[in-house]
Amino acid sequence: MRRSFIALSLTSVLTACSAPDQPMTVMEDSAAGFSIVLSDGVGLTDIERNKINNDKLETKLAETLNFCLPRLSGYEIKSADQARNAYWLSMSGLVAGSIAVPALTAASAAGNAVWIAAAGGWAGATNFASQQLQSSGLSGSTIAKTRNEIVKSVSEQIEIATNTAQPPEVRAAAIMKARAQCVLHEISVPTVSTQK
Repeated sequence: MRRSFIALSLTSVLTACSAPDQPMTVMEDSAAGFSIVLSDGVGLTDIERNKINNDKLETKLAETLNFCLPRLSGYEIKSADQARNAYWLSMSGLVAGSIAVPALTAASAAGNAVWIAAAGGWAGATNFASQQLQSSGLSGSTIAKTRNEIVKSVSEQIEIATNTAQPPEVRAAAIMKARAQCVLHEISVPTVSTQK
């Protein structure tokens, strides 16, 4: 019984705290060419040229937003998944340390010594694991921060792109920057705390 509990506990820890290896891939549309060709206005009035350029810019802006949305949603989903896993890991330790250990001790300290040790060990290990998840960026908060930074930088470019007082070239450059920021961004570098 004791061996099966230890084996089950070890298996749970190893599978809950690890993720399957997934090959790094680039989404097809990330590598696809993207350009904005503005009308030079030859043979057109300023009003006609501005209308054509505004239509092109609005179309490319919509494409950029459609391009960014699944990426940003992916960050949100991954952040929520990591946060949920970290939460349940912490809660299992809380229950083990604050409910299981006292209950087993009250029932029969000598008779439940193995279970008390196992539950107490689990409580301590999950506390340590939760701290390590936080410091290594795997608790959901790091991905949420990265997503929010991308949203902020993309929003700044969208603000420029939608400002019709700006020249079309400036607006086009802002759309290009917004699209690039959806795929090219700083990553968080996980660290492991070595506090004694």
